[in-house]
This record gives sequence, C-alpha cells and structure tokens, in this order.
Amino acid sequence: MTPAVEVRNLTHYYMKGTENQVAAIKNINLHVEKGETLGIIGHTGSGKSTLIAHFNGLLKPDEGEILVDGQNIFESKETLRQSRFKVGLCFQYPEYQLFEETVYKDIAFGPKNMKLSQEEIDRRVLTAAGMAGVRKENLEKSPFDLSGGEKRRAAIAGVMSMEPGVLVLDEPAAGLDPAGRRELISMIKNYRRATGCTVIIVSHSMEDIAGVADRVCVLNNAEIAMLGTPTEVYTRDEELRSMGLNVPEITRIFINLKKRGLNVPENIFTVDDAVACLRKMQQRGNA
Repeated sequence: MTPAVEVRNLTHYYMKGTENQVAAIKNINLHVEKGETLGIIGHTGSGKSTLIAHFNGLLKPDEGEILVDGQNIFESKETLRQSRFKVGLCFQYPEYQLFEETVYKDIAFGPKNMKLSQEEIDRRVLTAAGMAGVRKENLEKSPFDLSGGEKRRAAIAGVMSMEPGVLVLDEPAAGLDPAGRRELISMIKNYRRATGCTVIIVSHSMEDIAGVADRVCVLNNAEIAMLGTPTEVYTRDEELRSMGLNVPEITRIFINLKKRGLNVPENIFTVDDAVACLRKMQQRGNA
C-alpha cells in the first residue's frame, strides 16, 4: 500500500548560504501508513515543527522530497495546492488563528477555498463541529466570545472540515489542564476511528503520545534517533533521558519493577494502564 506520507532524504537549512547555516533537519527518511497515528517527540529545537511544515509544502526541502499518496508535492503548482487539502496542518495554539465574524465562517473557510457547494460546506461544517465538540449554539457566535478550550476546538474543526487524508497536529493539548488534555486526546482518537484518517501528532507529553500513537518517532539533533511502537521506544528509558526526554513516571516505575525481577509488563504508560494491570495481578493472586 502506498504510504499516506513519505519523506525521502529530507534536509532543510536555516540561514542557508550564510556562515550561520544550520541544518534544522537532516537526511530524514520516514513513511506514515494510511490510517495510522504517528507521534513525533523531541526536545525543543530538535526539528519537529520544521519537519511537519514540509508535509503540506509550507516549507520546501533543500534536499530530498515529500510524497503524499505517492506523489511529489512539489511536482507542480497543482500538486502543491492539492497537498494542502490532503494534509491538514493545525499549529500550536491554533485559536490565535481564528479571524472570521462567526465560528461557522471560521470552520467553513477551508471548504470555501476548495470551491465546494454551499450544501457540502454546510455538511462539512456541522460534521467537523460535531467531531471536535463545538456546540451548535456556538456556531453563530464570534469566536472571540468563546472560552479558551472552545476556541481550540473551533480551530481544530476548521482543519477537520477540509476532510484531509492526513491530519497533523502540533502540540494540540498545549496549555490545557489535565482534564482538557484527556478530552482532546479522546476526541482525536474518536476522529481517527470515525474517519480512518492518518494522524500525526507532535507533543512534548510522552503520556499523550503513548495514549494515542501506533508508532513513535524521536527526533534528536535534527535526525531520527528512534522509530518504533510506544513499547519499543519507551523502554529505552536511559537513552531517552540522555536526549532530554522523560518517559511517564508510571512507566519508569514499572520498568524498575521489571528490572528487580517482578513479573510486570513494561508497556505501562498511564495511571489507568497501571491500575488495570494491578487489578489483573490481584485477581490472579486471588484465584
């Protein structure tokens, strides 16, 4: 099957051609399968945001190429234009990009640019609003009258309304309280389940990524340092710490218990996982 997104030998320089030239990402090779959720993690300055800005052509490679559905997005003006509908990119703090008179108009902005019929625009706005948790009574309000969490949902709905094959989210839960983070991660999982969409999430939260990702890509010093399932990546605790990353505290506890000879799994990433595991162990012990 053709990958949803394929990155081949990608390098991008900042201040190219000057004495201060630096590679923000270098020689990246990566494929993202259709329907999977890929988490991208790394310390500040590792190249995460630079990488995803290439996926729909906001940045152009200095070396290498980006393929969406098997086609180089820079092949022509039309392929570049189409890539921006196929790959929906939602930046960190997307609520700062709201600008229309009403929430409805903000969510409809992308579909209108796709030159869809009004009937189809209406359908997409209502569908995306429902999936993102935007209440119908808010659609005719000014986006600036909404709470912070409601603005975040409206902004994400604006990307969802284009019905991209690939949804890219840069720190989608940034600034939210724990309950808000859980709700947003649940919303992303439900969206993927309902649409079959490929999802790419950049996050500093190892727990958020573990709760949603099929695979995890770790960037370090502008290169891919690790790529694998959450279990394959998170059990390399010492290597991650050497890169300035920390696995969830609950994961570290279970890794240490495993090292001390206790028969516990290593793929425990959340408190809920730990509670479920301990209950099973208790039930076995009582059997």
